[in-house]
Amino acid sequence: MKVALIRCREETGARETNVTGIYPPLGLACLAAALRARAHDVCILDAEALGLGSKGALDAIPADAGVIGFTATTLLWPTVRNISFEARRRFPGRLLVAGGPHVTAFPRECLAGSAFDAGVMGDGEDAICSLAEQWFARRAVAGVPGCAVREDDRITVNGGPQAIKDLDRLPLPALDLLPMDRYRSVMVRMPFSTIVTSRGCPFRCAFCSQVYTDWQWNTRTPAGIVEEMERNVRQFGSREIILFDETFGVKRGDALEVCRLIVERNLKVRWNARSRVDVLDEALLRAMWGAGCRALHLGVESGSQRVLDMMRKKITLRQVECAAEAARRIGFTLHGYFMLGYPGETRQEMLETIRFARRLPLDWASFTVAVPQPMTPLFELACEQGLMSRDYWQEYTLGRCAAPAPFFAGTDLGPGGLTRMKNMAYLRFYLRPRTLARDLAFLARAGGLGRPLSAGWYWLKELLR
Repeated sequence: MKVALIRCREETGARETNVTGIYPPLGLACLAAALRARAHDVCILDAEALGLGSKGALDAIPADAGVIGFTATTLLWPTVRNISFEARRRFPGRLLVAGGPHVTAFPRECLAGSAFDAGVMGDGEDAICSLAEQWFARRAVAGVPGCAVREDDRITVNGGPQAIKDLDRLPLPALDLLPMDRYRSVMVRMPFSTIVTSRGCPFRCAFCSQVYTDWQWNTRTPAGIVEEMERNVRQFGSREIILFDETFGVKRGDALEVCRLIVERNLKVRWNARSRVDVLDEALLRAMWGAGCRALHLGVESGSQRVLDMMRKKITLRQVECAAEAARRIGFTLHGYFMLGYPGETRQEMLETIRFARRLPLDWASFTVAVPQPMTPLFELACEQGLMSRDYWQEYTLGRCAAPAPFFAGTDLGPGGLTRMKNMAYLRFYLRPRTLARDLAFLARAGGLGRPLSAGWYWLKELLR
């Protein structure tokens, strides 16, 4: 029998989502590769990329699937939870498994509030293989490390989230099982692919869900990273590769070695990376540029040093300016990410963030509202300040409160005011003649203006609602 792995499409019941891009579910491709290496027949169903709703996704699951796995972020959990009940009705006697960040945070509640038989916590390659082997051998699946298991209406959690330290022992992600021609982004050349150079994070930003992994950080070797980049170019025709983890350059020697190997192997591909402003200097930036890196994604978060300190970012505004200016001199396209509405943040500080974003030499900016993700220090702060109840996420997981997740404002803005502030940030950043001209020129070079203009028109209408 087969193992089927599914990414559901978020069903908001409202307007179109993902207008700016759909990216490969790399986690599922990693699980599939591990299963295939153990001689399991496996398939991936990416309902998001294929435009399938819950019914369409269930219809597409192979009839001979004996193990059916779903991945779930916190915001996707209501969709995954709902689909589990219909999956149980349609596929009696099959092992239904859930995994992903939300299951890692609430394994017991995820099983209690759904029809899943098992939940995988943390890195899932070893756990999903063990579950499949036990199930197909008709042995009990209880006792698999890093899993929650339902047996006879009793839920057992076996240890905590698993972290694979030697990432190079894992096979390369099974991209051949994905509809690679269906993935798109207005920001990169197509076809493109994504990779990760590490898992977890050594930093402890107060809003970050990496707390689920107990802040463990495991990295791949430079040779393994470049091997995957080369495979993606040769086998899948990738014209651009996105390094999706947010810590490239933290291990400076490894980052420089990646750049050296790309040049040594004459690997002609553009790539972009996410990094921290406190690790980027001109020497590293020039090495990255020489190896084909053309865009950087920087987590700036705030234009107020006081708010940055509350977030535990461990960076300064001056470091942001220096990194951005050095990257701009070399020629990088720059993406900045900002957060509004942190507890205790004032309206004036939010306006400082907008002004700071406009002042930096950024090509693109993303503004989000602060959401207290489960188990994070931000969540604890929100509870202490009475902004949300301590059992909110448990109730959400059990299906007893509505999605989407709540967000909250600073000291002098309500939720409606915060939404208006975010919309104003986008309008003030992008509706500048120089910025518009630069971005349109970039998009035209990257692959035409049709889809970007459609996405831009969609978001402009949203901002002006």
